[in-house]
Amino acid sequence: MKKRIIAAITAALSLLSLTACGEQPVNVSGGMVAGKHERTLMSPIEVTTDNVLNSVRLFDAVTASEELHNGMFSPLSLNMALGMLAEGAEGSTKEALDKYLGTDDYGTFAESYMKLAKENYNGKSGKDDNYFEIANSFWGDGAFPFKEDYKNAVKQKFGAEICNMDFGETDKVVGEVNRWVSDKTHKMIPKLLEDIAPETVAILVNTVYFESAWVEEWDYNADSKDTFTLFDGSTKELALMRSSGGAYFENDKATAFNYRYKNGLEFIGILPKETSEFTLEGLDIPSLLESRSYEYDVSERMPKLTFDTNLPLADALCAAGLSELFDADTADLSGMSEAELWISDVLQKTRLELDEHKTKAAAATAVMLNGGMAMPEQRERKEVFLDRPFAFLIYDPAQELIVFMGKVTKP
Repeated sequence: MKKRIIAAITAALSLLSLTACGEQPVNVSGGMVAGKHERTLMSPIEVTTDNVLNSVRLFDAVTASEELHNGMFSPLSLNMALGMLAEGAEGSTKEALDKYLGTDDYGTFAESYMKLAKENYNGKSGKDDNYFEIANSFWGDGAFPFKEDYKNAVKQKFGAEICNMDFGETDKVVGEVNRWVSDKTHKMIPKLLEDIAPETVAILVNTVYFESAWVEEWDYNADSKDTFTLFDGSTKELALMRSSGGAYFENDKATAFNYRYKNGLEFIGILPKETSEFTLEGLDIPSLLESRSYEYDVSERMPKLTFDTNLPLADALCAAGLSELFDADTADLSGMSEAELWISDVLQKTRLELDEHKTKAAAATAVMLNGGMAMPEQRERKEVFLDRPFAFLIYDPAQELIVFMGKVTKP
Protein backbone atom coordinates (compact mmCIF):
# COMPACT_ATOMS: atom_id res chain seq x y z
CA MET A 1 0.00 0.00 0.00
CA LYS A 2 2.81 2.43 0.92
CA LYS A 3 4.58 1.83 -2.40
CA ARG A 4 1.32 2.46 -4.24
CA ILE A 5 0.71 5.75 -2.46
CA ILE A 6 4.29 6.94 -3.02
CA ALA A 7 3.89 6.04 -6.69
CA ALA A 8 0.68 8.02 -6.78
CA ILE A 9 2.41 11.07 -5.29
CA THR A 10 5.33 10.97 -7.68
CA ALA A 11 2.97 10.31 -10.56
CA ALA A 12 0.93 13.34 -9.55
CA LEU A 13 4.07 15.45 -9.84
CA SER A 14 5.08 14.06 -13.19
CA LEU A 15 2.08 12.93 -15.19
CA LEU A 16 1.63 16.25 -16.90
CA SER A 17 1.00 17.60 -20.37
CA LEU A 18 4.57 18.89 -20.64
CA THR A 19 4.37 22.38 -22.03
CA ALA A 20 6.40 25.47 -21.33
CA CYS A 21 6.06 27.36 -18.06
CA GLY A 22 4.16 30.57 -17.75
CA GLU A 23 0.71 29.28 -18.78
CA GLN A 24 -2.32 30.79 -17.07
CA PRO A 25 -3.91 28.88 -14.18
CA VAL A 26 -6.41 26.29 -15.37
CA ASN A 27 -9.98 26.21 -14.10
CA VAL A 28 -11.32 22.84 -15.12
CA SER A 29 -15.10 23.02 -15.46
CA GLY A 30 -14.81 26.62 -14.33
CA GLY A 31 -17.26 28.73 -12.45
CA MET A 32 -17.38 26.47 -9.40
CA VAL A 33 -17.86 28.04 -6.01
CA ALA A 34 -17.66 25.79 -2.99
CA GLY A 35 -21.10 24.48 -2.19
CA LYS A 36 -22.62 25.83 -5.40
CA HIS A 37 -21.22 23.58 -8.12
CA GLU A 38 -23.85 22.62 -10.66
CA ARG A 39 -23.71 18.87 -11.32
CA THR A 40 -22.92 17.56 -14.79
CA LEU A 41 -23.39 13.96 -15.88
CA MET A 42 -20.16 12.04 -16.50
CA SER A 43 -19.75 8.60 -17.97
CA PRO A 44 -19.28 5.96 -15.25
CA ILE A 45 -15.71 5.38 -14.07
CA GLU A 46 -14.86 1.73 -13.49
CA VAL A 47 -13.48 1.48 -9.96
CA THR A 48 -11.05 -1.29 -9.07
CA THR A 49 -9.30 -2.30 -5.85
CA ASP A 50 -6.18 -0.46 -7.08
CA ASN A 51 -6.31 3.14 -5.84
CA VAL A 52 -3.53 4.21 -8.22
CA LEU A 53 -5.64 3.14 -11.20
CA ASN A 54 -8.73 4.76 -9.67
CA SER A 55 -6.79 8.01 -9.23
CA VAL A 56 -5.58 7.93 -12.83
CA ARG A 57 -9.11 7.37 -14.11
CA LEU A 58 -10.50 10.14 -11.92
CA PHE A 59 -7.91 12.62 -13.20
CA ASP A 60 -8.61 11.63 -16.80
CA ALA A 61 -12.36 12.04 -16.25
CA VAL A 62 -12.07 15.47 -14.65
CA THR A 63 -9.85 16.83 -17.41
CA ALA A 64 -11.39 15.03 -20.41
CA SER A 65 -13.92 17.70 -21.37
CA GLU A 66 -11.58 20.66 -20.94
CA GLU A 67 -8.69 22.08 -22.93
CA LEU A 68 -6.07 21.47 -20.26
CA HIS A 69 -2.60 22.83 -21.02
CA ASN A 70 -1.07 22.06 -17.63
CA GLY A 71 -2.73 20.13 -14.83
CA MET A 72 -1.80 18.47 -11.56
CA PHE A 73 -3.83 16.37 -9.13
CA SER A 74 -2.88 14.99 -5.72
CA PRO A 75 -4.32 11.52 -5.13
CA LEU A 76 -2.84 11.57 -1.63
CA SER A 77 -4.64 14.77 -0.69
CA LEU A 78 -8.00 13.52 -1.95
CA ASN A 79 -7.50 10.13 -0.32
CA MET A 80 -6.75 11.72 3.05
CA ALA A 81 -9.93 13.80 2.88
CA LEU A 82 -12.02 10.81 1.79
CA GLY A 83 -10.31 8.70 4.45
CA MET A 84 -11.51 11.09 7.15
CA LEU A 85 -14.99 10.82 5.66
CA ALA A 86 -14.78 7.01 5.70
CA GLU A 87 -14.19 7.12 9.46
CA GLY A 88 -17.77 8.33 9.83
CA ALA A 89 -19.39 6.28 7.06
CA GLU A 90 -21.51 3.15 7.47
CA GLY A 91 -23.15 0.52 5.27
CA SER A 92 -22.95 0.83 1.50
CA THR A 93 -21.52 4.34 1.81
CA LYS A 94 -18.52 2.93 3.69
CA GLU A 95 -18.18 0.10 1.17
CA ALA A 96 -18.08 2.55 -1.74
CA LEU A 97 -15.43 4.70 -0.07
CA ASP A 98 -13.35 1.65 0.87
CA LYS A 99 -13.48 0.36 -2.70
CA TYR A 100 -12.27 3.65 -4.14
CA LEU A 101 -9.52 3.98 -1.49
CA GLY A 102 -8.43 0.37 -1.96
CA THR A 103 -8.60 -0.48 1.75
CA ASP A 104 -11.24 -0.90 4.45
CA ASP A 105 -9.03 0.84 7.03
CA TYR A 106 -7.54 3.95 5.49
CA GLY A 107 -7.27 5.55 8.93
CA THR A 108 -4.65 3.05 10.07
CA PHE A 109 -2.67 3.60 6.88
CA ALA A 110 -2.94 7.39 7.26
CA GLU A 111 -1.63 7.25 10.82
CA SER A 112 1.42 5.16 9.86
CA TYR A 113 2.15 7.00 6.61
CA MET A 114 2.00 10.46 8.18
CA LYS A 115 4.48 9.28 10.82
CA LEU A 116 6.72 7.82 8.10
CA ALA A 117 6.64 11.06 6.09
CA LYS A 118 7.41 13.21 9.11
CA GLU A 119 10.33 11.07 10.25
CA ASN A 120 11.92 10.22 6.89
CA TYR A 121 11.09 12.88 4.30
CA ASN A 122 11.63 16.08 6.26
CA GLY A 123 14.78 17.82 7.48
CA LYS A 124 17.97 19.22 6.04
CA SER A 125 20.13 17.79 3.26
CA GLY A 126 23.24 19.91 3.45
CA LYS A 127 22.09 23.50 2.98
CA ASP A 128 18.69 22.49 1.62
CA ASP A 129 15.49 22.11 3.60
CA ASN A 130 13.22 19.19 2.75
CA TYR A 131 9.51 19.25 3.44
CA PHE A 132 6.85 16.61 3.01
CA GLU A 133 4.06 17.79 5.26
CA ILE A 134 0.56 16.31 5.44
CA ALA A 135 -2.06 18.15 7.49
CA ASN A 136 -5.74 17.45 8.14
CA SER A 137 -8.51 19.41 9.81
CA PHE A 138 -12.19 19.08 10.68
CA TRP A 139 -14.22 22.28 10.67
CA GLY A 140 -17.65 21.77 12.19
CA ASP A 141 -20.60 23.93 13.10
CA GLY A 142 -20.66 23.99 16.90
CA ALA A 143 -24.47 23.85 16.84
CA PHE A 144 -24.56 20.60 14.83
CA PRO A 145 -24.56 17.31 16.78
CA PHE A 146 -21.32 15.70 15.60
CA LYS A 147 -20.22 12.64 17.55
CA GLU A 148 -17.25 13.09 19.83
CA ASP A 149 -16.08 9.55 18.98
CA TYR A 150 -15.78 10.57 15.32
CA LYS A 151 -13.83 13.72 16.11
CA ASN A 152 -11.53 11.79 18.41
CA ALA A 153 -10.94 9.15 15.70
CA VAL A 154 -9.87 11.63 13.00
CA LYS A 155 -7.76 13.49 15.54
CA GLN A 156 -5.92 10.30 16.50
CA LYS A 157 -5.56 8.62 13.10
CA PHE A 158 -5.22 11.66 10.83
CA GLY A 159 -3.75 14.15 13.29
CA ALA A 160 -6.73 16.34 12.41
CA GLU A 161 -7.15 19.70 14.06
CA ILE A 162 -10.72 19.97 15.38
CA CYS A 163 -12.16 23.43 14.81
CA ASN A 164 -15.66 24.18 16.09
CA MET A 165 -17.12 27.39 14.68
CA ASP A 166 -20.38 29.22 14.11
CA PHE A 167 -21.10 28.43 10.47
CA GLY A 168 -23.66 31.22 10.46
CA GLU A 169 -20.64 33.53 10.25
CA THR A 170 -19.71 32.31 6.77
CA ASP A 171 -17.09 34.96 6.07
CA LYS A 172 -15.27 34.09 9.27
CA VAL A 173 -15.35 30.35 8.51
CA VAL A 174 -14.06 30.88 4.96
CA GLY A 175 -11.35 33.23 6.23
CA GLU A 176 -10.16 30.82 8.93
CA VAL A 177 -10.07 27.82 6.58
CA ASN A 178 -8.16 29.82 3.97
CA ARG A 179 -5.67 31.05 6.57
CA TRP A 180 -5.12 27.49 7.76
CA VAL A 181 -4.59 26.23 4.21
CA SER A 182 -2.22 29.09 3.38
CA ASP A 183 -0.16 28.37 6.48
CA LYS A 184 0.02 24.60 5.87
CA THR A 185 0.99 25.05 2.20
CA HIS A 186 3.63 27.70 2.99
CA LYS A 187 1.45 30.29 1.20
CA MET A 188 1.51 28.40 -2.11
CA ILE A 189 -2.29 28.09 -1.91
CA PRO A 190 -3.46 31.32 -0.25
CA LYS A 191 -7.16 30.70 -0.88
CA LEU A 192 -9.05 27.40 -1.15
CA LEU A 193 -12.63 28.55 -0.53
CA GLU A 194 -14.54 31.43 -2.08
CA ASP A 195 -17.77 30.86 -0.17
CA ILE A 196 -19.80 28.17 1.59
CA ALA A 197 -23.46 27.32 1.20
CA PRO A 198 -25.94 28.19 3.98
CA GLU A 199 -26.58 24.45 4.46
CA THR A 200 -22.90 23.61 5.03
CA VAL A 201 -22.25 22.29 8.54
CA ALA A 202 -18.74 20.82 8.17
CA ILE A 203 -15.64 20.96 6.00
CA LEU A 204 -12.97 18.26 5.90
CA VAL A 205 -9.66 19.71 4.69
CA ASN A 206 -6.36 18.11 3.76
CA THR A 207 -3.16 19.79 2.65
CA VAL A 208 0.04 18.29 1.26
CA TYR A 209 3.20 20.36 0.96
CA PHE A 210 6.34 19.07 -0.77
CA GLU A 211 9.66 20.83 -1.19
CA SER A 212 13.02 19.27 -1.95
CA ALA A 213 16.13 19.99 -3.94
CA TRP A 214 17.36 17.58 -6.60
CA VAL A 215 20.18 15.20 -5.67
CA GLU A 216 21.91 16.52 -8.79
CA GLU A 217 20.89 19.91 -10.15
CA TRP A 218 19.84 20.11 -13.78
CA ASP A 219 21.90 22.01 -16.33
CA TYR A 220 20.01 25.04 -17.58
CA ASN A 221 21.05 27.72 -20.04
CA ALA A 222 18.32 30.24 -20.83
CA ASP A 223 20.12 31.15 -24.06
CA SER A 224 20.25 27.56 -25.34
CA LYS A 225 16.93 26.93 -27.08
CA ASP A 226 15.29 23.63 -27.93
CA THR A 227 12.33 22.89 -30.19
CA PHE A 228 9.14 21.87 -28.40
CA THR A 229 6.42 20.35 -30.64
CA LEU A 230 2.78 20.88 -29.71
CA PHE A 231 -0.14 18.51 -30.36
CA ASP A 232 -1.13 20.36 -33.54
CA GLY A 233 2.36 19.96 -35.00
CA SER A 234 3.39 23.55 -34.47
CA THR A 235 6.65 24.25 -32.66
CA LYS A 236 8.02 26.76 -30.20
CA GLU A 237 11.54 27.52 -29.08
CA LEU A 238 12.31 27.34 -25.37
CA ALA A 239 15.14 26.41 -23.08
CA LEU A 240 14.96 22.92 -21.59
CA MET A 241 16.72 21.68 -18.48
CA ARG A 242 19.21 18.88 -19.23
CA SER A 243 20.70 16.03 -17.23
CA SER A 244 21.60 12.34 -17.35
CA GLY A 245 21.52 9.24 -15.19
CA GLY A 246 18.83 7.50 -13.17
CA ALA A 247 16.37 4.77 -14.08
CA TYR A 248 14.72 4.09 -17.41
CA PHE A 249 11.12 2.91 -17.89
CA GLU A 250 9.38 1.64 -21.02
CA ASN A 251 6.20 -0.16 -22.00
CA ASP A 252 4.18 -0.28 -25.25
CA LYS A 253 2.77 3.18 -24.65
CA ALA A 254 5.55 5.36 -23.23
CA THR A 255 9.12 5.80 -22.07
CA ALA A 256 10.13 7.51 -18.83
CA PHE A 257 13.01 8.53 -16.57
CA ASN A 258 13.32 9.18 -12.87
CA TYR A 259 15.17 11.98 -11.13
CA ARG A 260 15.76 11.85 -7.39
CA TYR A 261 15.07 14.40 -4.69
CA LYS A 262 17.28 14.80 -1.64
CA ASN A 263 14.48 13.75 0.71
CA GLY A 264 14.21 10.32 -0.92
CA LEU A 265 11.23 10.85 -3.22
CA GLU A 266 11.62 11.04 -6.97
CA PHE A 267 10.25 12.70 -10.08
CA ILE A 268 9.20 10.50 -13.00
CA GLY A 269 8.95 12.17 -16.40
CA ILE A 270 6.84 10.24 -18.91
CA LEU A 271 6.86 10.63 -22.71
CA PRO A 272 4.02 8.97 -24.69
CA LYS A 273 5.15 7.14 -27.82
CA GLU A 274 2.27 8.56 -29.82
CA THR A 275 2.33 12.29 -30.60
CA SER A 276 -1.46 12.69 -30.43
CA GLU A 277 -3.69 13.44 -27.44
CA PHE A 278 -3.44 10.87 -24.66
CA THR A 279 -4.91 9.87 -21.32
CA LEU A 280 -2.95 8.75 -18.30
CA GLU A 281 -4.81 5.45 -18.23
CA GLY A 282 -3.87 4.91 -21.87
CA LEU A 283 -0.19 5.03 -20.88
CA ASP A 284 -0.66 2.00 -18.59
CA ILE A 285 1.10 3.60 -15.64
CA PRO A 286 1.24 0.42 -13.47
CA SER A 287 3.19 -1.56 -16.09
CA LEU A 288 5.39 1.44 -16.82
CA LEU A 289 6.37 1.75 -13.16
CA GLU A 290 7.10 -1.97 -13.01
CA SER A 291 9.54 -1.69 -15.94
CA ARG A 292 12.14 0.29 -13.94
CA SER A 293 15.65 -0.52 -15.17
CA TYR A 294 19.15 0.76 -14.42
CA GLU A 295 20.77 -1.02 -17.36
CA TYR A 296 20.96 2.07 -19.59
CA ASP A 297 22.67 5.43 -19.74
CA VAL A 298 19.74 7.85 -19.70
CA SER A 299 19.70 11.45 -20.93
CA GLU A 300 16.83 13.72 -19.91
CA ARG A 301 15.46 17.06 -20.97
CA MET A 302 12.39 18.89 -19.71
CA PRO A 303 11.03 22.44 -19.28
CA LYS A 304 10.72 24.36 -16.07
CA LEU A 305 7.15 24.27 -14.79
CA THR A 306 5.06 26.75 -12.84
CA PHE A 307 1.27 26.56 -12.76
CA ASP A 308 -1.89 26.23 -10.68
CA THR A 309 -4.79 23.82 -11.16
CA ASN A 310 -8.31 24.06 -9.78
CA LEU A 311 -10.20 20.77 -9.92
CA PRO A 312 -13.89 20.38 -8.99
CA LEU A 313 -14.04 16.67 -8.15
CA ALA A 314 -17.69 16.08 -7.21
CA ASP A 315 -18.90 14.97 -10.64
CA ALA A 316 -16.01 12.57 -11.17
CA LEU A 317 -16.47 11.06 -7.70
CA CYS A 318 -20.15 10.51 -8.48
CA ALA A 319 -19.11 8.74 -11.67
CA ALA A 320 -16.64 6.66 -9.64
CA GLY A 321 -19.38 5.04 -7.59
CA LEU A 322 -19.66 7.56 -4.77
CA SER A 323 -22.90 9.21 -5.90
CA GLU A 324 -24.84 8.14 -2.80
CA LEU A 325 -22.59 10.39 -0.71
CA PHE A 326 -24.01 13.41 -2.55
CA ASP A 327 -27.64 12.45 -1.89
CA ALA A 328 -29.27 13.34 1.43
CA ASP A 329 -31.54 10.30 1.14
CA THR A 330 -28.76 7.72 0.60
CA ALA A 331 -25.60 9.02 2.29
CA ASP A 332 -24.91 7.08 5.48
CA LEU A 333 -22.55 9.14 7.62
CA SER A 334 -24.13 8.04 10.87
CA GLY A 335 -20.68 7.49 12.36
CA MET A 336 -20.27 11.28 12.25
CA SER A 337 -23.71 12.27 13.46
CA GLU A 338 -27.20 10.90 14.00
CA ALA A 339 -28.47 13.88 12.05
CA GLU A 340 -28.67 13.86 8.26
CA LEU A 341 -25.36 14.53 6.46
CA TRP A 342 -24.30 14.46 2.83
CA ILE A 343 -21.53 15.86 0.61
CA SER A 344 -22.34 19.01 -1.33
CA ASP A 345 -18.98 19.48 -3.06
CA VAL A 346 -15.36 18.35 -3.26
CA LEU A 347 -12.66 20.61 -4.65
CA GLN A 348 -8.90 20.53 -4.92
CA LYS A 349 -6.32 23.18 -5.70
CA THR A 350 -2.69 22.46 -6.51
CA ARG A 351 0.39 24.48 -7.40
CA LEU A 352 3.70 23.33 -8.87
CA GLU A 353 7.00 25.22 -9.08
CA LEU A 354 9.80 23.17 -10.67
CA ASP A 355 13.18 24.46 -11.84
CA GLU A 356 16.77 23.26 -12.10
CA HIS A 357 17.36 23.64 -8.36
CA LYS A 358 14.32 22.16 -6.65
CA THR A 359 10.60 21.35 -6.78
CA LYS A 360 7.84 22.85 -4.66
CA ALA A 361 4.34 21.39 -4.86
CA ALA A 362 1.23 21.94 -2.78
CA ALA A 363 -2.29 20.56 -2.73
CA ALA A 364 -5.39 21.40 -0.72
CA THR A 365 -8.62 19.37 -0.82
CA ALA A 366 -11.93 20.30 0.79
CA VAL A 367 -14.96 18.05 1.29
CA MET A 368 -18.04 20.18 1.97
CA LEU A 369 -20.77 18.57 4.08
CA ASN A 370 -24.36 19.74 4.27
CA GLY A 371 -26.58 18.77 7.16
CA GLY A 372 -30.21 18.69 8.09
CA MET A 373 -31.75 18.68 11.53
CA ALA A 374 -34.92 19.97 13.13
CA MET A 375 -34.54 23.68 13.70
CA PRO A 376 -35.96 25.14 16.90
CA GLU A 377 -39.28 26.91 16.44
CA GLN A 378 -38.98 30.66 16.62
CA ARG A 379 -40.99 31.80 19.63
CA GLU A 380 -41.96 35.14 21.07
CA ARG A 381 -39.19 36.55 23.26
CA LYS A 382 -39.91 37.63 26.85
CA GLU A 383 -37.61 39.49 29.23
CA VAL A 384 -37.19 39.15 33.01
CA PHE A 385 -34.73 41.61 34.50
CA LEU A 386 -34.05 41.31 38.22
CA ASP A 387 -33.28 45.01 38.48
CA ARG A 388 -35.56 45.71 41.49
CA PRO A 389 -36.49 43.70 44.62
CA PHE A 390 -37.03 40.03 43.78
CA ALA A 391 -37.56 36.55 45.23
CA PHE A 392 -35.82 33.29 44.37
CA LEU A 393 -36.00 29.53 44.85
CA ILE A 394 -33.47 26.74 44.78
CA TYR A 395 -35.68 23.92 43.60
CA ASP A 396 -35.51 20.16 42.96
CA PRO A 397 -37.88 19.61 40.03
CA ALA A 398 -37.58 15.82 40.08
CA GLN A 399 -38.88 15.71 43.65
CA GLU A 400 -40.91 18.92 43.35
CA LEU A 401 -39.03 20.15 46.40
CA ILE A 402 -38.06 23.66 47.34
CA VAL A 403 -34.60 23.44 48.85
CA PHE A 404 -34.14 27.14 49.43
CA MET A 405 -36.31 30.18 48.95
CA GLY A 406 -35.43 33.82 49.43
CA LYS A 407 -36.16 37.46 48.79
CA VAL A 408 -33.80 40.26 47.81
CA THR A 409 -34.89 43.82 48.38
CA LYS A 410 -31.56 45.53 48.84
CA PRO A 411 -28.69 43.69 47.13
